[in-house]
Amino acid sequence: MRHRIAGNRMSMPEPRRRSARRNLMAGLIRYDRIQTTEARARAIRGEVEKLISVAVKGREDARKHLAVVVSDADQATKVLEFARKGRFSLKHTVASNEDRAKLQKAPLTANGRKFQEDKLKARRAELLAIIPNEDDAEKALRAAYDAMVIELHARRLILSALPDELVVKKLFDELAPRYLGRPGGYTRITKLGRRKGDAAEIAQIALV
Repeated sequence: MRHRIAGNRMSMPEPRRRSARRNLMAGLIRYDRIQTTEARARAIRGEVEKLISVAVKGREDARKHLAVVVSDADQATKVLEFARKGRFSLKHTVASNEDRAKLQKAPLTANGRKFQEDKLKARRAELLAIIPNEDDAEKALRAAYDAMVIELHARRLILSALPDELVVKKLFDELAPRYLGRPGGYTRITKLGRRKGDAAEIAQIALV
């Protein structure tokens, strides 16, 4: 889908210019391509490429950290997917109502306790289906949580520059895997001619 995002022909205060740049950058990442003035396309190109590089490096560093413990790529992917579902350990048990009271938590009914125990049992089975050895599974899970922290740091860096959760999600879920191993050159600018009225050069900037 092609989206045209025209530049404002009049000068504007810096906060509005910054907001306009962010909108252009978000549009490019969201739709893969936008049309704007050539000057604006060139102005955002470096910033967008820098954000993609941060996402790629964050994803790469996280995967490398996990690979030290889980060398099998398929297992690593599955363990990371498991870790994203929430904190877990094979040592987890359902606390007694006495212990829950000490933590100022409501007591569990018999049905509530069975539900919690079944939930832990299912998660335990899911993890051990990926890595059968319990010690190895625990180490892999800890490494996966560490990898998530590494990636989270990269996400926060990007959010500070481009506060749009959906755009950041696409950067990590789609673009980082797409550009893994590629050293830059994520965008291409194509001139489209001049705009009627002020004859400004119009261009398309697209993700390659």
